[in-house]
Amino acid sequence: MKKIISMLAVAVMAVSALSSCVDDAEVTAYMTPDVKEGLEETNPNKIYTAALAGIHSEIQSYVYSDLSHNYFGQKSFDYLTSLQGNDMVMTGRYAMSLYHYLLDYWQENYVPAANRWRQYYRLIDSANQLIASIPSDTNDPVYLKYKASALAVRGYAYLHLSYLYGLPYYMGADDTVWGKGQQYDNSATPCVPIVTETITGDQPRSTVGQVYDLLMSDLKTAYDTFAALGLTRTAAPNDFDGCFAAMYLARAHMIKHEWAEAAKYAQAVIDNFDVLEGKNILQGFSDINLPNVVYGCDITSDNSGTYMSYFSQMDMFGAGYAALGVSRVAFKPLVDRISDTDIRLDWFWTSRNIAKLAGEFGTTRGVSYYYQSCKFIGAGRSNVTIDADGYLYGPGWELGDYIYLRSEEAHFIKAEALAHMGDANAVKTLNDFMVTRDPNYAYTFTDKAALIEEINYQKRVEFWGEGIEYLDNRRLNIPVDRTDATWGAANNHMAGAKFYAPQDAANFLYQLPLAEMENNSALTKDDQN
Repeated sequence: MKKIISMLAVAVMAVSALSSCVDDAEVTAYMTPDVKEGLEETNPNKIYTAALAGIHSEIQSYVYSDLSHNYFGQKSFDYLTSLQGNDMVMTGRYAMSLYHYLLDYWQENYVPAANRWRQYYRLIDSANQLIASIPSDTNDPVYLKYKASALAVRGYAYLHLSYLYGLPYYMGADDTVWGKGQQYDNSATPCVPIVTETITGDQPRSTVGQVYDLLMSDLKTAYDTFAALGLTRTAAPNDFDGCFAAMYLARAHMIKHEWAEAAKYAQAVIDNFDVLEGKNILQGFSDINLPNVVYGCDITSDNSGTYMSYFSQMDMFGAGYAALGVSRVAFKPLVDRISDTDIRLDWFWTSRNIAKLAGEFGTTRGVSYYYQSCKFIGAGRSNVTIDADGYLYGPGWELGDYIYLRSEEAHFIKAEALAHMGDANAVKTLNDFMVTRDPNYAYTFTDKAALIEEINYQKRVEFWGEGIEYLDNRRLNIPVDRTDATWGAANNHMAGAKFYAPQDAANFLYQLPLAEMENNSALTKDDQN
């Protein structure tokens, strides 16, 4: 059954549950006033380091109300929204994540609405406090770095809130196979309340346009500041830096159809990061030291969520849920289109490669379905072994790092942006990237709509299970279409999930959490989605 939120049942949140998003988010650097005062006098840099450490931790592991181990910060968003598209298939009616898969978890009194809202507003609150504590007229590079980090986080958080609680800035684009779809007045369409270091107290819903103005200003200021400080890319993949801001700027400009700007910020990432090639493509996406990681989190025994974690949900070789019957399976029509010479085919068990994969891993134990995924491996693909009982197993599966942003996305953003602009370099950008996946790949231009569809398809394959499909479906007006009729033959979605849902369906627009509606004095019942 769906798990209804019970605010009073969560003792540690009892006080904050009685107020709205704009004043209830807990401080992420948990310091007593005495400790903070002492640090201000002896080493103020430690205060900001602690604040950023708290923000990183929230991105990695935040959960307000647990639901079958489905919530663990940003990677749970990536995993759960993957279930809300076409490309991830559930093989049974498991209580775990079933209602996400059925697009029926968007209402105000359900766990997902509260978890996402509180996660991102908590990050916004921490960022606001950090910004407010830094002198507005400072030229100190140390202060400027922390301020840029806070602005980047705030921009990222508002962007993710806009995906869920507001309508898309544009739904669809001209000259695509999906069409432009319904358009909305961004100067009037409600999004989420804006709170900043200067805007406090209960606030009404701001418009989509206002939210985008703020988040893009935050991200651009952050990017420019990092660049001026020589921090477009830092040495550590778990730092906030210019490329972190650039990636979210590129995403936001794509949403706004500002193609040239999107290509510009994508290029900033391309200039600073390699893409995965060769055997690294099959590593398992579990090591933030890979050369393509723009931003990630180093998972250790101290911060691992074990069963409440991404690899528990996605790694068929570990000892988590994905290995205990909740198989993660890809959409048959998506995988069937992958070329035999494309290395990414080996992310999935199919009739075309099962003998090859069985030879690599030494067994087919644990393979329950064709199209089952072996893309994500917490211990790393080279460390998968067979235990004494003949089961596939990867010791240390729960210690796989979290990769939030990787450079390959920038290549797809650039290619698509150029395609929208009618720039012939779009095909070159696509081909130059794709030969790293398929040495025989050579796309020949036919028309603009077909090119954009091809870019989107290859991006869907590349980022299967990473939440990107959901984001692109929203902005490109791509329906969730799991019906057999569309594909000309039976596909592998379960019978109850074989439906058609356009992007303007209510299922994709989360309602504001019930606690927010009840406790924010600036909202009325008419403000609900």
